[in-house]
Amino acid sequence: MQVLISAGKPEQWTELPDGITVRFCGLSAAEVDAAITPETAALVTDALPSDPARCSGLQWVQLLSAGANQLLGHPLTEASIRFANAAGIGAIHMAEHILGRVLYHQKAFGQCDALQRARQWPDRVALARPGLRGQVAVIVGYGGVGRETARLMRACGMRVIAVTSDGLRRPYHGFVPAAGAGDPDGSLPERVVASTALAEAAAAADVLVIAVPLTPTTRRLVDAGVLAALRPHAILINVGRGAVLDTTALLAALDAGQLDHAYLDVFEQEPLPAESPLWQHPRLGLTPHMAGVLPDESLYRELFIQNLARVRAGEPLLNQIDPRAFRAR
Repeated sequence: MQVLISAGKPEQWTELPDGITVRFCGLSAAEVDAAITPETAALVTDALPSDPARCSGLQWVQLLSAGANQLLGHPLTEASIRFANAAGIGAIHMAEHILGRVLYHQKAFGQCDALQRARQWPDRVALARPGLRGQVAVIVGYGGVGRETARLMRACGMRVIAVTSDGLRRPYHGFVPAAGAGDPDGSLPERVVASTALAEAAAAADVLVIAVPLTPTTRRLVDAGVLAALRPHAILINVGRGAVLDTTALLAALDAGQLDHAYLDVFEQEPLPAESPLWQHPRLGLTPHMAGVLPDESLYRELFIQNLARVRAGEPLLNQIDPRAFRAR
């Protein structure tokens, strides 16, 4: 089997199984286009090749991203190719990012930093904030990231409501980055509701977390109606995809005081343009799509090795996704 790996650090892709021929290329779509051949049977990548004619031998695409929005309308979704994403790879990092934002906001660390810069000693009682225990986290998307986030939130005493497409409580069958991570049996949320009831769930939220991938059905899932349901003290954190959130509606909701603050790690256009009004909005905290960035590629290698064994055994892939959900409509 010929395998093409689009890797930032090829030197970290060592000790791969026997019986495969591996080639490496750069990370861009242009570099993948230049390297792929009709003999390529497996592609490990974040960027998809543009010419299906050069992919006639392709059997399996292992994406290096938890989302799969690069598949939206792509012609490869019409071919007989199996696709898997990298859901779960960055779950621990992303859940820690989410919890960090919650604590930063809840404990007023930003105000403390401003007081330090101004050399002011505040009224400590006035600056005190309630703890997280008993507060409600509504987590939109209950895959690897959502489940690890739920584990951390529950450890802080928070109540968890999970939002899924169908509202069913299910065990997790995706990639697990470390023993003890996540919520394997789906038991942590006190309730699991369908996305059609998202606005109702949002009305109970102290923290609304978006951790769902972008598909045709999740685009603008968090819209003006959902934002209007939030309480004025609530915060929103988006680590899913920018287009899952209606950004224009978010700005209007923040200006109207419908929620207190939003923390965004993902955006509809990336890099975020310098002229974007998001940069200087006083109720926004921004990070450059970094919540799930890993310091090395060893977990990606591990996921590839596990899925290669499944391909050879004729078994379903870990994180296998249905390309039909991403086809042009």
